[in-house]
Amino acid sequence: MLNVIIFLVGALIMFYMALRSVRARQQLRTKGVCVQATVSGTVQSRDGAAYVLEFTTAGGSHRLQYPKPAKGKSFAEGSVVTLYYDPDAPEKMFVEGDKSVLGAELLYVGIGVALLVLMVGIMNR
Repeated sequence: MLNVIIFLVGALIMFYMALRSVRARQQLRTKGVCVQATVSGTVQSRDGAAYVLEFTTAGGSHRLQYPKPAKGKSFAEGSVVTLYYDPDAPEKMFVEGDKSVLGAELLYVGIGVALLVLMVGIMNR
């Protein structure tokens, strides 16, 4: 019985993580600021490689570092991307079309489903 509870709690955590990610991205789309940013290059940050995104608003020029995915399509230097960010917390941002964000959400859901399948398998023993 304890195994079933552990698998169920694990699955619920994974589904919660996926939902939280989707809601955070949706909130940035609806309440955040949407700008066209230019990829001016890459830098090595404390969290790994990151794109430097530059854009201008009424408040002046801004430079943000956006995490570069380890795999997948990269943004070319000089390209223009659509960036959604929270001006009060600029670390909350995402680039439209970044497949790594969607991949993480799908991974959470996949792990959650796998845990539920394992739980059902344990219950049917």
